[in-house]
Amino acid sequence: MAPANTHVVRQLQQLIYYHLDNHLLRNALFIAGRLQAYDPKNADNVYLIALCYFRLGQLKSVYDSSRHQALKPGAHVGCSYVFAQACLGLGKYVEGAHALDKSRGNWIRMNSWTK
Repeated sequence: MAPANTHVVRQLQQLIYYHLDNHLLRNALFIAGRLQAYDPKNADNVYLIALCYFRLGQLKSVYDSSRHQALKPGAHVGCSYVFAQACLGLGKYVEGAHALDKSRGNWIRMNSWTK
């Protein structure tokens, strides 16, 4: 498959955020599914589809969709957070804490409180 066009990806991501901001969750989930199919390796896209599931209250779907990205070393911070929230709701506390710990290096760099 040809590499994803970044303009298309950015436009779809903005459209998903628009729908999430306006509480049009089903539309956001539909577009996020299409975006995930268009560019499946992008961690931002995995985060967006997991966020849509989370806002809809589908914790098992959040768990399944973000698990791979959240548990790898240097994980996407958003994926880890949404995955940990799903684990909290599903009662899988250790797995959620483990995902947050895996992404610790990324969110410590983003933290500006100690400066």
